[in-house]
Amino acid sequence: MTGSEEVLEIESVQFVVDTTYVFGNDYRASGTVSNIGNSTITPVWYMEASFFRDQNQTFKMGGDNTSFSFSLASGQTTGWQITFRNSQYPASENLNFSVGEFRVYKNDTSSE
Repeated sequence: MTGSEEVLEIESVQFVVDTTYVFGNDYRASGTVSNIGNSTITPVWYMEASFFRDQNQTFKMGGDNTSFSFSLASGQTTGWQITFRNSQYPASENLNFSVGEFRVYKNDTSSE
């Protein structure tokens, strides 16, 4: 996990990573997320991922998230792209990076 624990995590999702690549100083990944649950995921919801130095996923460089302003009904799939940048870990030095620790969540409004 990369972000706050003070969120409502949605577990009925499935992630597929289609592409990982370096673009300038950015680590980028893209793929799909599917709602495999029985309920609609309503906006605003977020997808989060961690970025690792290699395929072993033992050295975490950090992570980021992206938001979605539309609903994702049961059985629906949508695309995602997420970008990570940190000057401490130059992208040109970690071309075999990987992404993992995905999650979908909504901000927990009960604590606001």
